[in-house]
Amino acid sequence: MTLDRRMRQAAASVGRYADTEVDPVAMLWRLRAHQRRRSLQATAVALALVAGLVATAVLVARAPHKQPPTTRPPRSLGRVVATIPLPQAAFPRVIGVADGSLWVDGGNATALRLDPRTNQLLGTVRFPAGSRLAAVAEGGLWLVNEAAGTVSEADASGKVRRTVKVGWRYTATSPEEEGFRLAVDGDSVWVAVQLTGVAHLDWGRGTVTARFTDRLGVGRYDVIAAGGGVALTHGEQDTDQLDPRTGKATRIRVGRRQAVQGVAFGAGSFWATGDSDTLMRIDPTRRRVVATIDLAGYPAGPVVVGEGAVWVWGGGRLLRRVDPASKRVVHTLADLGPYLGLEYARLAAGAGAVWLSDAQHRTLIRIDPNG
Repeated sequence: MTLDRRMRQAAASVGRYADTEVDPVAMLWRLRAHQRRRSLQATAVALALVAGLVATAVLVARAPHKQPPTTRPPRSLGRVVATIPLPQAAFPRVIGVADGSLWVDGGNATALRLDPRTNQLLGTVRFPAGSRLAAVAEGGLWLVNEAAGTVSEADASGKVRRTVKVGWRYTATSPEEEGFRLAVDGDSVWVAVQLTGVAHLDWGRGTVTARFTDRLGVGRYDVIAAGGGVALTHGEQDTDQLDPRTGKATRIRVGRRQAVQGVAFGAGSFWATGDSDTLMRIDPTRRRVVATIDLAGYPAGPVVVGEGAVWVWGGGRLLRRVDPASKRVVHTLADLGPYLGLEYARLAAGAGAVWLSDAQHRTLIRIDPNG
Protein backbone atom coordinates (compact mmCIF):
# COMPACT_ATOMS: atom_id res chain seq x y z
CA MET A 1 0.00 0.00 0.00
CA THR A 2 1.32 3.31 -0.98
CA LEU A 3 1.78 6.21 1.31
CA ASP A 4 -0.78 8.23 -0.55
CA ARG A 5 -3.45 5.59 -0.07
CA ARG A 6 -2.70 5.30 3.63
CA MET A 7 -3.06 9.05 4.03
CA ARG A 8 -6.43 8.99 2.27
CA GLN A 9 -7.74 6.20 4.60
CA ALA A 10 -6.59 8.02 7.71
CA ALA A 11 -8.26 11.21 6.54
CA ALA A 12 -11.48 9.31 5.87
CA SER A 13 -11.43 7.77 9.37
CA VAL A 14 -10.81 11.13 10.97
CA GLY A 15 -13.65 12.59 8.92
CA ARG A 16 -16.05 9.82 9.98
CA TYR A 17 -15.07 10.21 13.68
CA ALA A 18 -15.43 13.95 13.51
CA ASP A 19 -18.84 13.60 11.88
CA THR A 20 -20.19 11.16 14.45
CA GLU A 21 -18.41 11.61 17.82
CA VAL A 22 -16.82 14.96 18.22
CA ASP A 23 -19.44 17.31 16.87
CA PRO A 24 -19.20 20.04 19.52
CA VAL A 25 -22.62 21.51 18.80
CA ALA A 26 -24.34 18.15 19.09
CA MET A 27 -22.50 17.34 22.29
CA LEU A 28 -23.55 20.71 23.84
CA TRP A 29 -27.20 20.09 22.99
CA ARG A 30 -27.03 16.61 24.45
CA LEU A 31 -25.45 17.98 27.69
CA ARG A 32 -28.12 20.65 28.04
CA ALA A 33 -30.89 18.13 27.51
CA HIS A 34 -29.40 15.89 30.20
CA GLN A 35 -29.18 18.79 32.67
CA ARG A 36 -32.81 19.73 31.98
CA ARG A 37 -33.92 16.18 32.67
CA ARG A 38 -32.05 16.09 35.97
CA SER A 39 -33.47 19.50 36.97
CA LEU A 40 -37.00 18.40 36.19
CA GLN A 41 -36.50 15.22 38.17
CA ALA A 42 -35.17 17.17 41.19
CA THR A 43 -38.08 19.60 40.96
CA ALA A 44 -40.55 16.76 40.83
CA VAL A 45 -38.99 15.14 43.88
CA ALA A 46 -39.09 18.46 45.83
CA LEU A 47 -42.72 19.04 44.87
CA ALA A 48 -43.57 15.53 45.99
CA LEU A 49 -41.89 16.13 49.35
CA VAL A 50 -43.74 19.46 49.85
CA ALA A 51 -47.03 17.85 48.94
CA GLY A 52 -46.38 15.08 51.44
CA LEU A 53 -45.61 17.56 54.21
CA VAL A 54 -48.73 19.60 53.47
CA ALA A 55 -50.89 16.49 53.48
CA THR A 56 -49.39 15.40 56.79
CA ALA A 57 -50.05 18.82 58.35
CA VAL A 58 -53.65 18.77 57.16
CA LEU A 59 -54.21 15.33 58.62
CA VAL A 60 -52.70 16.38 61.97
CA ALA A 61 -54.81 19.52 62.06
CA ARG A 62 -57.99 17.58 61.31
CA ALA A 63 -57.23 14.84 63.83
CA PRO A 64 -59.05 15.18 67.20
CA HIS A 65 -56.86 17.02 69.73
CA LYS A 66 -56.13 14.99 72.85
CA GLN A 67 -55.51 16.86 76.11
CA PRO A 68 -52.46 15.76 78.06
CA PRO A 69 -53.41 13.64 81.05
CA THR A 70 -54.18 15.69 84.19
CA THR A 71 -52.20 14.68 87.23
CA ARG A 72 -54.46 14.48 90.25
CA PRO A 73 -53.11 15.85 93.51
CA PRO A 74 -51.96 13.08 95.83
CA ARG A 75 -54.71 14.09 98.28
CA SER A 76 -57.41 16.67 98.63
CA LEU A 77 -56.93 19.79 100.69
CA GLY A 78 -59.77 19.52 103.18
CA ARG A 79 -63.47 18.81 103.48
CA VAL A 80 -66.16 18.91 106.14
CA VAL A 81 -66.69 15.47 107.61
CA ALA A 82 -68.93 16.23 110.59
CA THR A 83 -71.16 18.90 112.07
CA ILE A 84 -71.56 18.36 115.80
CA PRO A 85 -74.49 20.03 117.59
CA LEU A 86 -73.72 21.56 120.99
CA PRO A 87 -77.15 22.51 122.37
CA GLN A 88 -75.91 22.33 125.96
CA ALA A 89 -73.38 25.15 125.42
CA ALA A 90 -74.54 28.71 125.95
CA PHE A 91 -71.81 30.18 123.72
CA PRO A 92 -69.36 27.52 122.47
CA ARG A 93 -65.80 28.45 121.52
CA VAL A 94 -63.36 25.73 120.48
CA ILE A 95 -60.11 26.08 122.43
CA GLY A 96 -57.83 23.23 121.41
CA VAL A 97 -56.67 19.65 121.84
CA ALA A 98 -54.84 18.51 124.99
CA ASP A 99 -54.33 15.17 126.69
CA GLY A 100 -56.24 13.33 123.95
CA SER A 101 -59.39 15.45 124.26
CA LEU A 102 -60.91 18.32 122.34
CA TRP A 103 -61.93 21.20 124.62
CA VAL A 104 -64.70 23.69 123.95
CA ASP A 105 -65.55 26.60 126.22
CA GLY A 106 -69.28 26.27 126.80
CA GLY A 107 -69.96 29.54 128.59
CA ASN A 108 -71.45 29.90 132.08
CA ALA A 109 -68.26 28.58 133.71
CA THR A 110 -68.35 25.25 131.86
CA ALA A 111 -66.25 23.38 129.30
CA LEU A 112 -67.18 20.53 127.00
CA ARG A 113 -64.78 17.63 126.60
CA LEU A 114 -65.07 15.66 123.35
CA ASP A 115 -63.39 12.57 121.95
CA PRO A 116 -61.70 13.73 118.71
CA ARG A 117 -61.79 10.19 117.32
CA THR A 118 -65.56 9.70 117.60
CA ASN A 119 -66.83 13.31 117.96
CA GLN A 120 -68.72 12.15 121.05
CA LEU A 121 -69.18 14.29 124.15
CA LEU A 122 -67.21 12.81 127.05
CA GLY A 123 -68.58 15.14 129.66
CA THR A 124 -69.08 18.68 130.95
CA VAL A 125 -66.50 20.20 133.30
CA ARG A 126 -67.57 22.95 135.70
CA PHE A 127 -65.33 25.75 136.93
CA PRO A 128 -65.60 28.31 139.74
CA ALA A 129 -68.24 30.98 139.10
CA GLY A 130 -67.11 33.73 136.76
CA SER A 131 -64.41 31.59 135.13
CA ARG A 132 -64.02 30.87 131.46
CA LEU A 133 -61.80 28.37 129.64
CA ALA A 134 -59.30 30.42 127.61
CA ALA A 135 -56.44 28.03 126.69
CA VAL A 136 -55.35 24.42 127.01
CA ALA A 137 -51.98 22.73 127.16
CA GLU A 138 -50.76 19.23 127.90
CA GLY A 139 -51.46 18.62 131.56
CA GLY A 140 -53.57 21.68 132.25
CA LEU A 141 -56.50 23.94 131.50
CA TRP A 142 -56.17 27.73 131.71
CA LEU A 143 -59.03 29.81 133.03
CA VAL A 144 -59.66 33.54 133.18
CA ASN A 145 -61.94 35.48 135.47
CA GLU A 146 -62.17 38.92 133.91
CA ALA A 147 -64.27 40.50 136.66
CA ALA A 148 -61.80 39.33 139.31
CA GLY A 149 -58.75 39.98 137.13
CA THR A 150 -57.21 36.53 137.58
CA VAL A 151 -55.74 33.64 135.61
CA SER A 152 -55.95 30.07 136.96
CA GLU A 153 -54.61 26.67 136.03
CA ALA A 154 -56.88 23.67 136.55
CA ASP A 155 -56.71 19.95 135.91
CA ALA A 156 -58.98 18.03 133.55
CA SER A 157 -61.65 17.72 136.25
CA GLY A 158 -61.82 21.48 136.74
CA LYS A 159 -59.96 21.54 140.07
CA VAL A 160 -57.94 24.76 140.34
CA ARG A 161 -54.24 24.31 141.11
CA ARG A 162 -53.00 27.92 141.10
CA THR A 163 -54.46 31.40 140.65
CA VAL A 164 -52.46 34.54 139.79
CA LYS A 165 -53.77 38.10 139.89
CA VAL A 166 -53.13 40.02 136.70
CA GLY A 167 -53.73 43.45 138.22
CA TRP A 168 -56.19 44.52 135.52
CA ARG A 169 -59.89 43.77 135.22
CA TYR A 170 -62.46 43.90 132.48
CA THR A 171 -66.23 43.95 132.42
CA ALA A 172 -67.73 42.22 129.38
CA THR A 173 -71.02 43.55 128.08
CA SER A 174 -71.97 40.61 125.81
CA PRO A 175 -71.23 36.86 125.55
CA GLU A 176 -69.13 37.22 122.40
CA GLU A 177 -66.78 39.70 124.05
CA GLU A 178 -63.44 38.39 125.28
CA GLY A 179 -61.87 40.92 127.62
CA PHE A 180 -58.98 38.56 128.46
CA ARG A 181 -57.19 36.44 125.88
CA LEU A 182 -54.42 33.99 126.69
CA ALA A 183 -51.38 32.55 124.96
CA VAL A 184 -49.32 29.85 126.68
CA ASP A 185 -45.68 29.27 125.69
CA GLY A 186 -44.11 26.86 128.15
CA ASP A 187 -43.90 28.60 131.52
CA SER A 188 -44.78 31.93 129.90
CA VAL A 189 -48.43 32.90 130.09
CA TRP A 190 -49.48 36.02 128.20
CA VAL A 191 -52.70 37.86 129.04
CA ALA A 192 -54.05 40.46 126.61
CA VAL A 193 -56.54 42.74 128.34
CA GLN A 194 -58.67 44.62 125.88
CA LEU A 195 -58.12 48.39 125.80
CA THR A 196 -55.55 48.10 128.57
CA GLY A 197 -52.36 46.14 127.89
CA VAL A 198 -50.56 42.82 128.00
CA ALA A 199 -49.18 41.13 131.11
CA HIS A 200 -46.49 38.46 131.04
CA LEU A 201 -46.70 35.83 133.79
CA ASP A 202 -43.90 33.53 134.85
CA TRP A 203 -46.11 30.61 135.79
CA GLY A 204 -43.37 28.72 137.57
CA ARG A 205 -43.04 31.56 140.05
CA GLY A 206 -46.65 32.66 139.81
CA THR A 207 -45.79 36.32 139.28
CA VAL A 208 -46.28 39.07 136.70
CA THR A 209 -42.82 39.84 135.29
CA ALA A 210 -43.63 42.45 132.63
CA ARG A 211 -46.40 44.75 131.50
CA PHE A 212 -46.87 46.31 128.10
CA THR A 213 -49.19 49.19 127.32
CA ASP A 214 -49.80 51.15 124.18
CA ARG A 215 -47.93 54.41 123.79
CA LEU A 216 -51.19 56.28 124.21
CA GLY A 217 -52.35 53.99 126.98
CA VAL A 218 -55.50 52.95 125.10
CA GLY A 219 -54.17 50.32 122.71
CA ARG A 220 -56.54 47.61 121.58
CA TYR A 221 -54.41 44.64 122.66
CA ASP A 222 -57.27 42.20 122.28
CA VAL A 223 -55.43 39.42 120.43
CA ILE A 224 -52.30 37.57 121.48
CA ALA A 225 -50.05 34.76 120.22
CA ALA A 226 -46.79 33.52 121.67
CA GLY A 227 -43.85 31.46 120.48
CA GLY A 228 -40.08 31.46 120.56
CA GLY A 229 -39.99 33.39 123.83
CA VAL A 230 -41.87 36.44 122.53
CA ALA A 231 -45.46 37.40 121.86
CA LEU A 232 -47.34 39.32 119.18
CA THR A 233 -50.34 41.56 119.63
CA HIS A 234 -51.45 44.86 118.16
CA GLY A 235 -51.91 48.40 119.30
CA GLU A 236 -54.09 51.05 117.79
CA GLN A 237 -52.33 50.43 114.46
CA ASP A 238 -49.83 47.90 113.15
CA THR A 239 -48.52 45.15 115.48
CA ASP A 240 -46.30 44.96 118.55
CA GLN A 241 -43.79 42.22 119.27
CA LEU A 242 -43.29 41.88 123.02
CA ASP A 243 -40.08 40.64 124.63
CA PRO A 244 -40.36 39.78 128.36
CA ARG A 245 -36.57 39.76 128.79
CA THR A 246 -36.20 43.40 127.82
CA GLY A 247 -39.70 44.58 128.68
CA LYS A 248 -39.84 46.35 125.32
CA ALA A 249 -42.48 46.38 122.60
CA THR A 250 -41.21 46.63 119.02
CA ARG A 251 -43.63 48.14 116.54
CA ILE A 252 -43.93 46.12 113.32
CA ARG A 253 -45.50 47.92 110.40
CA VAL A 254 -48.11 45.93 108.53
CA GLY A 255 -48.98 48.64 106.02
CA ARG A 256 -52.14 50.46 104.98
CA ARG A 257 -52.91 51.36 108.60
CA GLN A 258 -54.87 48.17 109.04
CA ALA A 259 -56.00 46.64 112.29
CA VAL A 260 -54.99 43.08 113.10
CA GLN A 261 -57.94 40.72 113.54
CA GLY A 262 -56.27 37.45 114.53
CA VAL A 263 -52.78 36.13 115.31
CA ALA A 264 -51.22 32.69 115.65
CA PHE A 265 -47.76 31.19 115.93
CA GLY A 266 -46.50 28.22 113.94
CA ALA A 267 -43.89 27.09 111.40
CA GLY A 268 -41.40 29.44 113.09
CA SER A 269 -43.43 32.56 112.33
CA PHE A 270 -46.29 34.68 113.51
CA TRP A 271 -49.33 34.83 111.23
CA ALA A 272 -51.61 37.86 111.47
CA THR A 273 -54.84 38.60 109.63
CA GLY A 274 -55.69 42.17 108.75
CA ASP A 275 -58.95 43.96 108.11
CA SER A 276 -57.74 44.74 104.58
CA ASP A 277 -58.30 41.10 103.63
CA THR A 278 -54.71 39.94 103.98
CA LEU A 279 -52.68 37.38 105.88
CA MET A 280 -49.19 38.47 106.92
CA ARG A 281 -46.25 36.29 107.84
CA ILE A 282 -44.04 37.97 110.44
CA ASP A 283 -40.50 36.83 111.17
CA PRO A 284 -39.97 37.16 114.96
CA THR A 285 -36.19 37.30 114.54
CA ARG A 286 -36.12 40.07 111.94
CA ARG A 287 -39.25 41.61 113.45
CA ARG A 288 -40.87 42.49 110.17
CA VAL A 289 -43.45 41.28 107.68
CA VAL A 290 -41.80 38.88 105.24
CA ALA A 291 -44.87 37.92 103.20
CA THR A 292 -48.32 39.32 102.56
CA ILE A 293 -50.98 36.96 101.18
CA ASP A 294 -54.03 38.35 99.45
CA LEU A 295 -57.25 36.67 100.61
CA ALA A 296 -59.19 37.68 97.50
CA GLY A 297 -61.26 40.49 98.91
CA TYR A 298 -62.94 38.62 101.74
CA PRO A 299 -62.74 39.53 105.44
CA ALA A 300 -60.15 37.75 107.54
CA GLY A 301 -60.57 36.84 111.18
CA PRO A 302 -59.42 33.95 113.38
CA VAL A 303 -56.30 32.09 112.25
CA VAL A 304 -54.66 28.87 113.44
CA VAL A 305 -51.57 26.91 112.40
CA GLY A 306 -51.65 23.13 112.41
CA GLU A 307 -52.20 19.96 110.42
CA GLY A 308 -49.72 21.08 107.79
CA ALA A 309 -51.23 24.46 106.95
CA VAL A 310 -52.34 27.90 108.08
CA TRP A 311 -56.13 28.15 108.32
CA VAL A 312 -58.00 31.45 108.10
CA TRP A 313 -61.67 31.97 108.79
CA GLY A 314 -62.91 34.55 106.31
CA GLY A 315 -66.36 35.36 107.58
CA GLY A 316 -69.60 34.25 106.00
CA ARG A 317 -68.94 30.63 105.12
CA LEU A 318 -65.36 30.57 103.85
CA LEU A 319 -62.29 28.84 105.28
CA ARG A 320 -58.97 29.24 103.49
CA ARG A 321 -56.03 26.90 103.57
CA VAL A 322 -52.63 28.57 103.15
CA ASP A 323 -49.44 26.66 102.41
CA PRO A 324 -46.74 28.07 104.73
CA ALA A 325 -43.98 27.04 102.30
CA SER A 326 -45.33 28.71 99.15
CA LYS A 327 -47.22 31.38 101.13
CA ARG A 328 -50.33 31.20 98.99
CA VAL A 329 -53.95 30.14 99.31
CA VAL A 330 -54.12 26.58 98.01
CA HIS A 331 -57.73 25.75 98.84
CA THR A 332 -60.95 27.45 99.91
CA LEU A 333 -63.75 25.60 101.66
CA ALA A 334 -67.01 27.36 100.91
CA ASP A 335 -70.57 27.05 102.19
CA LEU A 336 -69.61 25.86 105.67
CA GLY A 337 -73.09 25.82 107.13
CA PRO A 338 -75.12 28.97 107.74
CA TYR A 339 -73.64 32.46 107.70
CA LEU A 340 -71.25 33.00 110.60
CA GLY A 341 -69.80 36.35 111.65
CA LEU A 342 -66.18 36.75 112.66
CA GLU A 343 -67.07 37.38 116.30
CA TYR A 344 -68.84 34.03 116.59
CA ALA A 345 -66.15 31.82 115.02
CA ARG A 346 -63.07 30.24 116.59
CA LEU A 347 -60.52 27.85 115.10
CA ALA A 348 -58.38 25.07 116.52
CA ALA A 349 -56.19 22.38 114.95
CA GLY A 350 -55.14 19.03 116.35
CA ALA A 351 -55.88 15.31 116.53
CA GLY A 352 -55.83 15.09 112.74
CA ALA A 353 -58.52 17.70 112.16
CA VAL A 354 -59.31 21.39 111.96
CA TRP A 355 -62.16 22.53 114.20
CA LEU A 356 -64.44 25.51 113.62
CA SER A 357 -66.89 26.48 116.36
CA ASP A 358 -70.07 28.34 115.50
CA ALA A 359 -71.28 30.02 118.69
CA GLN A 360 -74.20 31.61 116.93
CA HIS A 361 -75.71 28.28 115.92
CA ARG A 362 -74.18 26.19 118.71
CA THR A 363 -72.35 23.77 116.47
CA LEU A 364 -68.84 22.48 115.94
CA ILE A 365 -67.62 21.74 112.42
CA ARG A 366 -64.93 19.13 111.87
CA ILE A 367 -62.71 19.43 108.80
CA ASP A 368 -60.49 16.61 107.62
CA PRO A 369 -57.37 18.29 106.11
CA ASN A 370 -56.51 15.14 104.17
CA GLY A 371 -60.00 14.04 103.20
